[in-house]
Amino acid sequence: MIDINTMSVLIVDDMKSMRLSIRNMFKQLRLGSNIRHAENGREALKILAEVPVDMAVIDWNMPVMNGITLLRNIRNTRDMRDMPVIMITAEAERDIVLNVAESDIDAYLLKPLTMKSLEEKVKAVIHSANNPDKTTIHLYNARDYEEAGDIKSAIEETRLALQEKPKASRILRNLGLLYEKVNNDKMTEKCLQKAVAVNKEDDVSRYLLVDFYLKKNDLASAVNYYEQARVLGSQIISKGIEIGERLIEKGMTSEAVNIFTRLMKSSKDTLSVKDNVVNICIQHGEYGYVKQLLADLIQEEPDRVDLQLKAARVYTETNEPDKALEYYENVNSIAKIDRDLTTEELINVKLMIAQAYIEKNKPFIVEQYLNQILKIDPRHAAALELRRQNA
Repeated sequence: MIDINTMSVLIVDDMKSMRLSIRNMFKQLRLGSNIRHAENGREALKILAEVPVDMAVIDWNMPVMNGITLLRNIRNTRDMRDMPVIMITAEAERDIVLNVAESDIDAYLLKPLTMKSLEEKVKAVIHSANNPDKTTIHLYNARDYEEAGDIKSAIEETRLALQEKPKASRILRNLGLLYEKVNNDKMTEKCLQKAVAVNKEDDVSRYLLVDFYLKKNDLASAVNYYEQARVLGSQIISKGIEIGERLIEKGMTSEAVNIFTRLMKSSKDTLSVKDNVVNICIQHGEYGYVKQLLADLIQEEPDRVDLQLKAARVYTETNEPDKALEYYENVNSIAKIDRDLTTEELINVKLMIAQAYIEKNKPFIVEQYLNQILKIDPRHAAALELRRQNA
């Protein structure tokens, strides 16, 4: 039981003024007697590991470790996983937070905070923690059975919880995951589909269905549920890249391009996503789409030798020697030995350029590049042979 008047509270927010403001509200409301602060999720975890805390009030948008990551760490740690957590978020961020943290959050508060809203949320959360309803008790029992390896009993307890709240997508999702553990694919699929049906915002279940259908090699269904989802986190971006690659492998390039395009529009780390997509396309010989991606990346990062080389090789494969030569010359201009390329790699680039100019019948330019190679390695056999041909 948590005593609301003497409980310990951890306030996590990167803004000092906000931490002090919340602390003052707690004091004025006479809620809690031991209030600690943390500037970010990482600092909060350190405090939680050292001292007991009854309730946490955490901001979503923080540097170092944000509120969602902190929440997941809390829920995955046995000693504190049942601790009440209130998430603070701006109105514009609310849907994202509710979507991502739907299964773990006890309550949320919208900025700007008021004394009334804080008091109402804190009292409601502590009351629920002290007086768990039948649904919660059944879910706790299910968790205990699952951890003990008794999946059959865990399923029964979760079904009892579902009887109390038949339209709770979280419970339906948990039930689906339990059925997955006993390899009951039919019930896993049914539960996850129903979770999405009763809660249109349940992207967690959508992504579980994406995984389910990928394992079944049902790409059409996986793509369908992936495209329905609204929120893209780092794990979901990785899943999208995996789907795109599987589509390319099956020759479904246009569908893959749609997935990749969405990823690049949604991701904060667009360059990283483009890098991954470029590598996938080159690996599978899909050169048409990759040309524009490489052009975009090179425009944004013109000094990246690896991108210039990839572009040169792509245009070589598509029989566009003039474009390939352009990129090889760029590599030759900007590459530094031991920083970007080994000596052997740089010599090979110069050889490619020399060979291209032999075909263009420009012996003076060929000689320039051969001289550069032979200055590095006077006995380089391929360069000496090209010189003989160029004579």
